[in-house]
Amino acid sequence: MTNEVANDVGNNWYVLLHGLELSEPAYHIASGLTLCSLESPLTVFDLAAAGSVGFREWATLEPFLNGCHSEVESALDASVTPGYDTLNRAWLMSALLTLRGFSRHVPLACNSYSWRLIAGHQERAKGQFHEQFREEGVDAAVYRPKRQLPPFKGQLLDYHLRLLADRGARRDTFDADDAEWVKVSFNPFNRLAADSDKFRFALEAAVDWRYAKDARSAISRLWSGIEAIFGVSSELVFRISLYASSLLEPRGTERKNRFNAIKKLYGQRSKAVHGEPLSAGQLAEAMNDSYQLLRGVLLQIVANGRAPTDEDLDEAVFG
Repeated sequence: MTNEVANDVGNNWYVLLHGLELSEPAYHIASGLTLCSLESPLTVFDLAAAGSVGFREWATLEPFLNGCHSEVESALDASVTPGYDTLNRAWLMSALLTLRGFSRHVPLACNSYSWRLIAGHQERAKGQFHEQFREEGVDAAVYRPKRQLPPFKGQLLDYHLRLLADRGARRDTFDADDAEWVKVSFNPFNRLAADSDKFRFALEAAVDWRYAKDARSAISRLWSGIEAIFGVSSELVFRISLYASSLLEPRGTERKNRFNAIKKLYGQRSKAVHGEPLSAGQLAEAMNDSYQLLRGVLLQIVANGRAPTDEDLDEAVFG
């Protein structure tokens, strides 16, 4: 998602999600931010109705219809500064869903009114269509329908035909425990993303690696986020392994084991990004482990309440 659309018009935004099914009709996440189930299935005929009122790319969503069960509602009056604007507050919640394990979900498209109004529209309108057909004829019923959707004002967002996913990606439904975690996490993530460029960059990497064309590109993107967090420009392997293991593990055997594991993972990263031979299994393992490392670092930063400074890292190592 980008600021371009959100700054173009003053609207609430409704973001259609693919790959996320909810256990309840709605979950309130933060001020002006709600995760909602679609009350009716979204059909190709509903999309065509949206196309007739301005959704030019409606046909591109047809392959995703079976997986569209929910949307994010983000209210204009809840936008805050510093922090994300209306549309990108929805992006931030989507990012938290990814970190929570729902990395197979995708925010497909946005609109200025609810996708629940679009989903099931043709079924709801068919009675009035038949009535208008009998009273006014086929031309009026088809070209001047009495029950028509409002003008569509939105666009495609993170639309991708192919999506990489981590090995532990969840396939279950989003429930009350998940909603509570996202609710508690939202404001700290929002504040950190507003205060720290390197945290925001790393968070974006933790989301958009999934859109990479292959595992090598995904690994490169993930490590750009990891390296941004630690700001290391020399002795990369040793220092990143030391800082990350010190941030994630207590002193002792666990920290030493994590240090060695990250050093090994960095070696896999170097082979991947420099085109050296690796099997498909090795690439998949390196991609998954790189994501879990970045995910763990981001969650630890939020638990600590701030992005690590040089002094924080020195304290974690030597304190």
